[in-house]
Amino acid sequence: MTTTATLTTDPVPPSHPVQAVPGSPAWPRNMRLVLRLAGAAVMLIWLVGLVAFSTILYHRNDLTADFGTYNQAWTLIGQGHLNPLDTVFIRTPFLKSDFELIMWPLALIHLAFPQPVVLLWLQDLAVAASGFVVYLWITDYLDRRRVAWWVATGVATVVLVAIVINPGVYQTLLFDFHLEPLSTVFILLAGRDLWWGRHRRAWIWVAIALLFGSFAAITIVGLGVSALLASRDTRRQGVLLVIAGVAWLGLISVVGANSGSGLDYYAYLAGRSSLTGSSGVVLIVTGMLAHPSRVINMLHERLHYIWVLIKPVGVVGLASAWGFGVPVVVILTNALNSQYGFIFQAFQNSAVFSFVLLGTVMVLVWLAQRFRFGWIPCVVIALAVTIQAVSYGYTTSPGNIRWAISRVDAADAAQLNKALTLTPSDAEVIATIGIMGRFSGRTSIYFFVPKGTVPIKQRTVVFVFDPANENTIPQATSADDLAAAAFVRGQLHARVLVDADGVTVFEWQPPAGTTHLTFPPTPATP
Repeated sequence: MTTTATLTTDPVPPSHPVQAVPGSPAWPRNMRLVLRLAGAAVMLIWLVGLVAFSTILYHRNDLTADFGTYNQAWTLIGQGHLNPLDTVFIRTPFLKSDFELIMWPLALIHLAFPQPVVLLWLQDLAVAASGFVVYLWITDYLDRRRVAWWVATGVATVVLVAIVINPGVYQTLLFDFHLEPLSTVFILLAGRDLWWGRHRRAWIWVAIALLFGSFAAITIVGLGVSALLASRDTRRQGVLLVIAGVAWLGLISVVGANSGSGLDYYAYLAGRSSLTGSSGVVLIVTGMLAHPSRVINMLHERLHYIWVLIKPVGVVGLASAWGFGVPVVVILTNALNSQYGFIFQAFQNSAVFSFVLLGTVMVLVWLAQRFRFGWIPCVVIALAVTIQAVSYGYTTSPGNIRWAISRVDAADAAQLNKALTLTPSDAEVIATIGIMGRFSGRTSIYFFVPKGTVPIKQRTVVFVFDPANENTIPQATSADDLAAAAFVRGQLHARVLVDADGVTVFEWQPPAGTTHLTFPPTPATP
């Protein structure tokens, strides 16, 4: 009897020769090299397009607070401030946000190229690299399974198309910069080396992946689950991976470096409104075990979002060992979050796409080789998956974003670029959250919230209001921005730097002794 855990398990260990499937001729000489070179060429061309795409977004200033928090840390560390304060979200040291140690090595790039656009380029590189790694893994699998060379060529072509047209990729790149896409590369490399039996090298990739913080550790747990299910040869490594991921999460919790992990979003599972301290994870787990209905109800509510998320890469991939562990652990983590955006946003699920696509190929090949004329239904399924991804509309892709253009128009962007040149490097900036990203490479940066209070730490404060792009947080609207601009102009008597195309920028010299500023409530509209 076949189970999910053994559905696509290799019949023999990687160190042993694989028996050819009857009727499947050997691949022509250098066929494997040809497929690799073809995949590399496609990914390289794609990478050039992604870099151009991200560069346009950067110069359009279409970057929000998520880019801002990483831009601030990357810039300040690169300037020698080795323990920078995150003033965008948590107002504590960046290190305590999510233990994202990788930001310190990345900040070395700042010494040679101090332009924050490099963060977007790194994300582009990671997305293309993830696509190439999973493509290599799939072609290796086709070779090991002795799939006929002409069938393997067709499968490889479909895989490349599926990678490039996946709407989740573009939603990821449209929404700022995040570390999840970067960590995915190393987790894929670790998985592929485990599959090949190269355990020592796999652990090098795992060690690097853990530097990306708590969510990478959660994904490592998922990789361990896959290794446990895949075969006897990887079972021990799977146990060690689960232990490593859980231990790293425990360390992060003990040292209090999970301020940005959002444990409060899972507090409902423990029957609480908030969670603090290192015992939060334990309370969540015990609450889930004691009240499983909370888990079931939330998953039922999020089922549609899960379906939308994985449709472009083939849902059947979950039925394989390597397509099961990472996606299930990541999806469960995001789906059980009380904030639906975590399952709705593609960047949070970056690893899901690659592993489900890998699993889909493994499942279809397994089925095709075990049934007469099995390739026919598999081709139909593969075409259906491809058509699903291509036909995704603007309102059905992750985050309701498909082939979207920048949300900041050219005139708006020109005024924001002007504001950037007029803002002193040592000034504090308070800005509309939807466009604050490029202003954030400084020690004091805050996003505007109506009735909110911000500390005043610098002798010069610059306010940047862009009502047309105040749509990122539900607490603020365009009317709030307009009212705040009127307050800064009329009550604080700030000097106008820019006032055109809907963008208003002010420079204010706070009176001596000013430590905080509180914005008044927005007047009611008649």
